[in-house]
Amino acid sequence: MDRATAAAALRSGDADRSTHAAAYLRALLANCLGTTPDHVTLERPLEAQGFDSVTVAGISVLIEEDLGVRVPITELARTGLGELTRLLASAARTDEGEAGVDGPVDRSR
Repeated sequence: MDRATAAAALRSGDADRSTHAAAYLRALLANCLGTTPDHVTLERPLEAQGFDSVTVAGISVLIEEDLGVRVPITELARTGLGELTRLLASAARTDEGEAGVDGPVDRSR
């Protein structure tokens, strides 16, 4: 599944948001790595997978554009991707204009 399709599935409001969030992250990271989503692990944070700060900044921007969730670069680099998957599943904007359970998350404070 490509990034746009995975983001659309996550925004759909479908009950399986956690699966869609994981698919979205795998597609996004696979694109950055030049590989396929099945080669991306969600067990380690980006920092531990060798992503540099410029790439992490780009990933942060894409997440905000695609899902309406702002994740600060330092947190994105260090947060376990399993935890990030849960965050995106609960906070991503739906196509109906609502944000997940608690609205878009501004984690910059």
